[in-house]
Amino acid sequence: MRSKRFILLMSVAGLYLSCGGSDISSEEIVSSKQFNPEPNIPLECYTDTGVVRYGFAVANPCYVCHTSANTPYANELDDYQLTLEYAFPEAIKELGNPWLNAVAPELTIGSIPKPSDAEVKKWIRMDNWSEAYSNRGKGQLKYFPDVPPIYAYDASGYRLINVDSEGFIKVGQEYTGWRAFKWKPFPGFFPTNGRIDSTFIRLPAKFRSSGGRLNLETYKRNLAILECAVKGISPGQMCSGTEVGSFVMPERYEGDANDVEVVALQYPPGTEFAHPVYYLDPENIISFKSLRLKEMRYMRKLAYAPVREGSGEEEEEEGEFFWDEGRFFNGSGYWEMSAFIEDEKGRLRPQEPEEAKFCIGCHGGVGGSVDGTFTFWRKVPGREGWIDQDYNLTQASIKDWSYRDVSCEGLTAAKMGKEIGNILRAFCSGSKPGEYQLYFSMTNGGDHFRSNREILSRISKDTNKISFLLSPDENIINEPSLLNYLDTEGYITPDLFLPSESRAYSINKEYFKVVKAQAFIYGRDVFGKAFGVSRGGNSVESLSGVSSTGVAERDIFLVIKTLLSPY
Repeated sequence: MRSKRFILLMSVAGLYLSCGGSDISSEEIVSSKQFNPEPNIPLECYTDTGVVRYGFAVANPCYVCHTSANTPYANELDDYQLTLEYAFPEAIKELGNPWLNAVAPELTIGSIPKPSDAEVKKWIRMDNWSEAYSNRGKGQLKYFPDVPPIYAYDASGYRLINVDSEGFIKVGQEYTGWRAFKWKPFPGFFPTNGRIDSTFIRLPAKFRSSGGRLNLETYKRNLAILECAVKGISPGQMCSGTEVGSFVMPERYEGDANDVEVVALQYPPGTEFAHPVYYLDPENIISFKSLRLKEMRYMRKLAYAPVREGSGEEEEEEGEFFWDEGRFFNGSGYWEMSAFIEDEKGRLRPQEPEEAKFCIGCHGGVGGSVDGTFTFWRKVPGREGWIDQDYNLTQASIKDWSYRDVSCEGLTAAKMGKEIGNILRAFCSGSKPGEYQLYFSMTNGGDHFRSNREILSRISKDTNKISFLLSPDENIINEPSLLNYLDTEGYITPDLFLPSESRAYSINKEYFKVVKAQAFIYGRDVFGKAFGVSRGGNSVESLSGVSSTGVAERDIFLVIKTLLSPY
């Protein structure tokens, strides 16, 4: 039944896109709750590398998720092959891009009035976190995490609450075990592209105690051990630059957790993450985050995952799915998850099964994550990283780290195109380009869809010289003096991460319409206009006849294989 109804919707969407109109109203579509057959495959996977628009690839943002595995465990796959083809399940190949809020918002949220500046400012500065926190453990909120709000807003503006100077989350004088940390954002997943968040970590009680009593020094040391473990440092190796100094990695955690083995690239069982997602608020000069939450997400590690062989050759299809009031499991089964999102009135409610499946594809099915996560292994090292994520607004501590040394043998082979030869030689020249530097050049922009025009001048002093594919002789890789997002000490300026005020409120207004329509099943990424290929954007709509991404044909995959091979 779901499939037939969804086919009807996609057929109508196709007619709308090809003929310029539609006989079905957005109210009818939204109220009939059409279904996405594979909500675990995110919108980013529908990016057009250029093969649809131009007939050949001009970008490859896919590599940041689909790459040689960062870990050999069950959560991650050596799946760089997915950068070479649009390997969607048959249901998606038949239907096309199901994220209609991105490619055809007129069909899903078009009838919802756009709020005024005053309305959206009032909305984002209303507190829905406190109510959910107060009602945690009850009814639909029985799985809501026990994390209190960390921001307050009044006539004097925003201020932090319930967070001490070391990032520990407290209620009154009582430590909750939760701790805020700051990380280097995953490439492209910046607030200027619509997503802004915090992340908190908590280890089980025995990691926080010694002799049965809370011991913050023991907890700090165990967090330091974990920080090094998930960054690939094994027992017996030197762990450096932590808040407790340098030390040789132990075989086991310390204090009352001395019975728990340290496993590189994995979190110990019982590790928890809480992940609030906010609206954008330029008035918050601390972090640009709103008082109101869009979502609250939560993960808890269930068990160490065994090593396994294998590689990903097709986008992960939906399997059996357990759901209970917003609680479910990630793709590997080694993490319990729960997720809450706004209802029409703005209260946080459990995400419905199809809404929750949105979380699964990324947290446990791609090579670009570590043990199903994207933040803690990217934590700013040491003491500086134990604050709420501020995007360098209050503390400059995020730099564009460089890639490791690579072998230059054979990189001048004649079979390589000029563009590929030039970029790989740049990596061998000693300049060691940074992670973002490569992403911007590989993507020719600051997001997966090359839709954010505002960010271009923040990336490069010459916006026509970002891509090594389109400007092989002079670009931000071989001419790093073009970079426009580093301060005099090499730290990333907040302007790279954060949008202008007008862009921030525009994104908020479009998302507000999704909330009022309760149209999350059609996507959570909206920017005021459709960005499907037929509308001048770079999101694939129809997948009929689309197979290769063009990345192999232009040898772009050689960059991935050379720079991003496993540890």
